[in-house]
Amino acid sequence: MYKTISSLGLLATFTLLSASGDTGRPNFICILVDDLGYADVGFQEVVTDDVDTPHIDRLAKSGIVFKEAYASSPICSTSRLGFSTGRYQTRWGGYWYGQGGLPYGEQTIAEMLREAGYRTMKVGKTHLNGGDKPFPLDHGFDEYLGFEHHSWDFFLLSEKDKAAYEQRSPGSTGKGKFFWMGPLTRNREKVSYENTTTTEIFADESVAFIERNAKNPFYLQLELNAVHTLLTAVPEEYAKAEGIPEYTFNRDPKAETWDYPFWDPLRQDYKEWYSDVAHLKRVDAYGRKKYLAHLKMVDETIARITQALELRGLLENTFIFFSSDNGGSHQSYANNGPLNVFKYSIADGGIKVPMFVAWPEGIPGGIRSDVVVTHRDIFATIAEITGAKPKSSLDAVSLMPIARGADEQLHETLVWDTGKDSWAIRVGDWKLARLPDYDYETYELDAKGLVKDDLKQLALRKGMALYNLKEDVGETNNVIEQHPEKVAAMRRIYNEWRAEMAEPVRAKRIR
Repeated sequence: MYKTISSLGLLATFTLLSASGDTGRPNFICILVDDLGYADVGFQEVVTDDVDTPHIDRLAKSGIVFKEAYASSPICSTSRLGFSTGRYQTRWGGYWYGQGGLPYGEQTIAEMLREAGYRTMKVGKTHLNGGDKPFPLDHGFDEYLGFEHHSWDFFLLSEKDKAAYEQRSPGSTGKGKFFWMGPLTRNREKVSYENTTTTEIFADESVAFIERNAKNPFYLQLELNAVHTLLTAVPEEYAKAEGIPEYTFNRDPKAETWDYPFWDPLRQDYKEWYSDVAHLKRVDAYGRKKYLAHLKMVDETIARITQALELRGLLENTFIFFSSDNGGSHQSYANNGPLNVFKYSIADGGIKVPMFVAWPEGIPGGIRSDVVVTHRDIFATIAEITGAKPKSSLDAVSLMPIARGADEQLHETLVWDTGKDSWAIRVGDWKLARLPDYDYETYELDAKGLVKDDLKQLALRKGMALYNLKEDVGETNNVIEQHPEKVAAMRRIYNEWRAEMAEPVRAKRIR
């Protein structure tokens, strides 16, 4: 089923790395895209026709593509907690937004690698619900550039942008959630940017970090805010290429109006505006095209990173992980292909993600694995490769057996729980889920790739469901009545798991 590398050959590789000092130790780069659709990258078996991600696909082809990969949660903050620690975030009460945070006692990948002598940097989004260690420099990173909330404007990155809002309407930057704009944070200082985007800045920082550490082992954790809302605008070159209307923010606080899609505090209530641009209350005909333009920028970021590694002779011995933090979001016009619904749900559309790892010196290329895996497994994988010892027992397994040709399942079970009377457990090909009531709106495109005005309604109704995912990838056929013994056994496993977890805990707010 898979290309194989002999255990002896892999052992020889590890022996060589151990004997050759820092110059032979692999580097690690972990890349998370935000709300990326399952069918929105070219390396997937089901890909939408409008997707073009050649640089991501080339890198994926050089390693292992995981066809059955899952996030730790259907939302970003708790999923990132699980990824960063290699443990169920529910162990300390992280079920949903605002819960769990990062406790003092939980070790991150960055902490483990820094203790092992790696230089570490966090670039991009940090959204871990606060907690005891709310700031990236407390997570084991030597350097940091990014933001500490669940979203940030791609363009309004200057103190001048915030000042313009305050001059137009005093107090406007404190309304609702509008602190998602203005300067980014470098280490502990605010820094403004003009005439650029977060994606370009994060690409620049990633390349600069690689260049600074070409002779030292390093760990880069790049968490892009693309393709998360608010996807209101795209850079001029992409707008012209795709026929997308161009939008420019008018900083003049005395202008007659600030045109939509930018918020004008003198013309529109903040919550109404936010519902329009982020919650599909106002259909954006160019929404899918904007999403794809931002995705193209992500693809170009991957190209820049791989080129920087190649120019310094580092690509062969750099382990690269790529995925999405959770399922694609209907609110940003993502496409999850055959999966059921989107982000926020423990249906597979909310938790199943595109994912690959590449490491030319340690992993053979061209593997497509149907072993069920999870983001948390990256922690255990890095630990095995480096010989580092995690401080806590992990809810993760190393992925390296797949590189050695194993095709047996690595996890007996995987569990998801939102703490909102909604949970799911997967055992082999079977998934038992307690679904909540949830109404989704999804889009359809016309012949020109524009979003039609009438959104399609998708409804999930509360209740228990059992699916055979091997036969029913879209979770359309509930067979719970036909398999009472299997349901009882899976319920028992879930109950035992839940008894080990903490109750939901509201985390400390971010400073």
